[in-house]
Amino acid sequence: MVKPEVRMLASDPSHLPLLLVWRDSGVTERHGFKLKVDAARVPMPGQEIIPMSQRGPLLLDGTYDFLSGLHHEPYYYRARGDKRFIYIAQAQNDWDDRIIATQEIASAKDLEGKRIIVTSTAPCVYGNLKHSIELGGADLGKVEFVTMADLQMQTGIGSAVEAVAKGEAVAANVDAPFDLQGEKLGLHRLETPSVPVIHNATMCANGEWVQDNEETTYAFLRSMVDAIHFFKTEPQRVCEIIEREVAPGLANLPVAAYWATTRKRFANPAVDHRLDQIAQDGPFKLAQRVFPLIETNRQAGLPVEKLAAIVRAWMSFAGKTPEEAIGDPDLRAVITGEKL
Repeated sequence: MVKPEVRMLASDPSHLPLLLVWRDSGVTERHGFKLKVDAARVPMPGQEIIPMSQRGPLLLDGTYDFLSGLHHEPYYYRARGDKRFIYIAQAQNDWDDRIIATQEIASAKDLEGKRIIVTSTAPCVYGNLKHSIELGGADLGKVEFVTMADLQMQTGIGSAVEAVAKGEAVAANVDAPFDLQGEKLGLHRLETPSVPVIHNATMCANGEWVQDNEETTYAFLRSMVDAIHFFKTEPQRVCEIIEREVAPGLANLPVAAYWATTRKRFANPAVDHRLDQIAQDGPFKLAQRVFPLIETNRQAGLPVEKLAAIVRAWMSFAGKTPEEAIGDPDLRAVITGEKL
């Protein structure tokens, strides 16, 4: 028998657009249950804010049936001898980074003896890049991997693309849509074997609970497939749900319309407004667009970590430490209102 209500906890607020569309699209009712969604670090009516440290324990003690994200946690628990925490599904199967290369590079084997720029040293990026190239037939010991820091390059994936186009390396790994930028500069996307990965929207559960609730688990997984299809094929209804459920936490901003417009813009290969350009004049843009939201969220008791990350990203782009940023006369001026 399928449980009439399935409880899911999102590991991070960034999961909510998909999960709330999943909840409100009607797909779960077709599979015999209603979906209740909570999120860590987000104020929820009638309950205390769930700290990040409680995500795993709340899954294992039965407070929640499924957990979105935290797919590394099963390995952590198993290392301690607890095999209950299991990973059961994800919304995406393959590593989705792209490798852009000069025209002389026709296969991964051609990278031997050449230099490739690594745009991120995170294991989920660098490790998958190496594995993909190795599956393509390259001897990794013969490939020169260099980071953007090694080349003393300006941060930003667009800079890596430009470096390849200038001949400073023969290839680089990039996110979409920077492969399109590379194509505009005469580069091409190097095809490599598909690499299955644990990635993006993932689902975890208590293995013992799954065994006792097999029918509910299957219903949940089938509804996940339907929810992903709905998210991709019903943009108007998705926008309506996001506008209603996500936007209120961002004051009166037209979040859904902005999201839909942004999707179209990122899909447009003619757009050539790079992130490093957007980051210019950071102090004034931060004061106008970010600081007011930080203060609004702080006064409302809402999370500010994501907004703070924008400020930290600008400091990293500008090559400033927190102390240097505070001492920046332009930034100090806009914070105090002297130039607003």
